[in-house]
Amino acid sequence: MIFFDIDETLLNNSAAERAAAARFYDLHKDVLQEPVEAFIDRWQKLTEHNIQRYLAGELSFQGQRRARLRQVFASKRSLSDAEADAIFGTYLHFYENSWILFPDVEDCLNELNGLQLGIISNGNAAQQKQKLHSLGIIDRFTTIVISGEIGITKPAPEMFQLACQKAGMPPSGCWHIGDNFNVDVQGSISAGMNAIWLNRNGQKPYSDILTIESLSELGDKLHADRNEEGHK
Repeated sequence: MIFFDIDETLLNNSAAERAAAARFYDLHKDVLQEPVEAFIDRWQKLTEHNIQRYLAGELSFQGQRRARLRQVFASKRSLSDAEADAIFGTYLHFYENSWILFPDVEDCLNELNGLQLGIISNGNAAQQKQKLHSLGIIDRFTTIVISGEIGITKPAPEMFQLACQKAGMPPSGCWHIGDNFNVDVQGSISAGMNAIWLNRNGQKPYSDILTIESLSELGDKLHADRNEEGHK
């Protein structure tokens, strides 16, 4: 059983956020009064900060959206919940229309055709499933586990173990592929799974961790590891 993360593993989420933030900036640049790149960087930092607050249970999913906008416009105007929701709706439209798979995803999934594939992802369940559906790959996965549905977030080992249980497989018979070393790799290893780090950004590798820089390497890496196990 092979599980994948979604954001920055299958979906180029950071590119979608930046594209949506740039279009959002064009609508509000007279109020924001800062260079577009400065706004995009600020928006991504606010997004990461408030998503972590959501995952920690400090904010609802809608609450973290409102928090982002209130922080963006803090020195300009105050926003009611209704105003924040309406303004965020324009950003959300841009964001959803910017979703795109990394170029290596479809060939990778085709190469793995016939194997059991699954998803283990943090986030809001409806939105994460919407991403898979919109990108045309949701039917590739037999088991989908998302933190917003179960109240557990990666890197908690219980989330990975639950996914394996739903798939009817022991953790030792499952793999997890993700881009975040602490969340995806260390989390899945702590649950007793096999892990592969998708190191798209060329960070310093770890000698004891299976690492790939593109999903195009995944099939060969899995095949080589199985052969190695068979000769031990």
